[in-house]
Amino acid sequence: MSQNLTQKKILQAVNLAPSESLVEKLVEIHPMKQVFWASIIQVCVFGFMLLAFFTINITYLGS
Repeated sequence: MSQNLTQKKILQAVNLAPSESLVEKLVEIHPMKQVFWASIIQVCVFGFMLLAFFTINITYLGS
């Protein structure tokens, strides 16, 4: 039992998958909180994308 649970946790870490309890909590929270957190994640991903574009521009086109 313990080894099976350990293997499952290792697979979640390798695949960058959230724990199942976290996913279950997201379903149980208020829909407006879901919208809030989705917006925060979307802004972070967009910011990372802009940073990646800027870095690529500097690295390959700036020199």
